Amino acid sequence: MNKYSLQKSLAGAPETEIKVSAELHRDIMRAVRLARPTPKKSLSDWTTPAWVSGMAFTAVAVFYLSQMTGIETQTPQDDPQSVVSVASLQALGDKLVGLSESAPVPEEELRKELERLKSDLGRFDFRS
Repeated sequence: MNKYSLQKSLAGAPETEIKVSAELHRDIMRAVRLARPTPKKSLSDWTTPAWVSGMAFTAVAVFYLSQMTGIETQTPQDDPQSVVSVASLQALGDKLVGLSESAPVPEEELRKELERLKSDLGRFDFRS
């Protein structure tokens, strides 16, 4: 069978002659469209430009502010206030060491509490 005879036999086939109303065709096409899996939109469609613009704004702001403020660094030898602050830090450290030595060790407190609980259990006749 050649191509011409195949086309001629299919041209008058009953499937091609069936007419469907416009409303029925619209309903069928809607059902087909709704039956398809919908592609999920990824968050990167809008978040990537937002992140990039935010990072660019931050970089520009930091660069602009650093140029405008003219940050100058000082060495500790040049600043007499830093010598005072170092001395006050050492005094604070000494105070903290004194507090830690005078405070009871947590392990000792826990042992005392454990002994007190054991004596309470013995007094109320609870078996441990």
